[in-house]
Amino acid sequence: MDLQRMAEIFKVLSHPTRLKVVLLLKEHGRMCVCELMSHLNTTQSNLSQHLAVLRLTGLVESQKTGNTIHYRLAENEFLLHLLNDVESFLTKEMTLSE
Repeated sequence: MDLQRMAEIFKVLSHPTRLKVVLLLKEHGRMCVCELMSHLNTTQSNLSQHLAVLRLTGLVESQKTGNTIHYRLAENEFLLHLLNDVESFLTKEMTLSE
């Protein structure tokens, strides 16, 4: 992966709502907008805009089933390693601060 692509991923994940969506999808695997909204303090239109950004950058994939669109993380090795490393770091930080 080149530096430009990595910078693009970091830029997209720098927004708290998009980062939370990615973490939720990592934890739950597959979620619809209504499920995501139950974990976020935002409107449906705002969430849809963030999901569009995540889809356009290839971090999230969507699949329509009937009237419902489900989202999941795209298979992106860099993203998965990054999320695992961040979670590991934060877990260590929380343990040290206790």
